[in-house]
Amino acid sequence: MNINEYLTLTERTRSILETKQLNNLHMALGLVTESGEIADVLKKNLAYNKEIDYINLQEEMGDICWYLAGLCNINGFDFEKILQTNIDKLRSRYPDKFTNENALNRDLNAERQVLEHLK
Repeated sequence: MNINEYLTLTERTRSILETKQLNNLHMALGLVTESGEIADVLKKNLAYNKEIDYINLQEEMGDICWYLAGLCNINGFDFEKILQTNIDKLRSRYPDKFTNENALNRDLNAERQVLEHLK
C-alpha cells in the first residue's frame, strides 16, 4: 500500500465533527493518547522489566499513523511531502550522520528554509 492509498482509506473510519478546529483537536488528542500508550509499554519494560509486546507496539504505531493521516486529510497536507521535508531538514541538521555537536548547534535559519517547501 502506498501513502496516498492509506490516506484515502483512513477517511472511511474517521468521524467528522462540526468544525475543522474540532476535527484537528480530535486528531491531536488521539496522537497524544496513542503516544502515551507507546510510552507506557516502554516505561513498564524499563521500570518493571515487563516484556515488550512488539505486536501491540506496532498496532499503536499504526494508530499514530491513522491520526497523522487524519490531520493531513483535514488540512489538505501532502503526507509524502511532509515526510520528504522532514528528511531534508534532518540532512541539513546532520549532513553526514547524527552528532551531539550538530544537535546542540543547530542552524535554525537553514532548517526553516527547508521547511518553507511545505507551503
